[in-house]
Amino acid sequence: MSSVVPHKNKRFFELLSEEHQEILLLHGTEILVRSGQVLFYEGEDAKHIFLIREGQVRLSKMTIDNKKFFLHLKQKHDIVGEFSLFNEMSLSMTAEVVTDSRLVRFDQKNLEALFTQHGDIAVSFIKLFAKNTQSTQAKFSDLLLYGKTGAFYSILIRFSNSYGVNHKDGILIDIKLTNQDLAYFIGTTRETVNRMLNDLKKDNIISVRNGYIIIHQIDFLRKHLHCEKCPLEICTIS
Repeated sequence: MSSVVPHKNKRFFELLSEEHQEILLLHGTEILVRSGQVLFYEGEDAKHIFLIREGQVRLSKMTIDNKKFFLHLKQKHDIVGEFSLFNEMSLSMTAEVVTDSRLVRFDQKNLEALFTQHGDIAVSFIKLFAKNTQSTQAKFSDLLLYGKTGAFYSILIRFSNSYGVNHKDGILIDIKLTNQDLAYFIGTTRETVNRMLNDLKKDNIISVRNGYIIIHQIDFLRKHLHCEKCPLEICTIS
């Protein structure tokens, strides 16, 4: 429970050089945002991009039948709202702060102007946009190809890659997730998640202790989804 899972990916801000980190921070304003506040709503005009310094931000969409669907849970060093860059389209997701967070807010127009002076930073954002788009598409692909069960296994793997830490019994997902949270991430009911969790517990694939999920046999989940065909960097929840 102490050390981070070795294969966990570095976040966007960590991948920038120190020089580029400093340049980026100089063009933003640090803000403190309380849990439950919304940074932007789906359908609004894009105005700001955010860098998470501390905390968590969840991205969601509303389905055609007005149901909430969680897509990403962003964490420290992640960017929120990059999908609105380089286009004039309205925002495609809602961003809600999950825990009290320290963010750096960037004006979208100023950030795009910065890119003309620092092409390397612009390339980093373009790569981020491409990776996150591919990750979202892969998540929907798992749902379409493997149904609710496959989508559930996919979410567990993604959380293990983003929030997993080594544990004596496997990989502990170091964030508390309710069954309703998991249901929102795969577009199903809490009752369906209850049943799938119980099936995995019965087979000793996972266990839940004090609200935390421990994955004992992650290869079982990966085999079901043919994970050898999927690049690790897109198999995250952030």
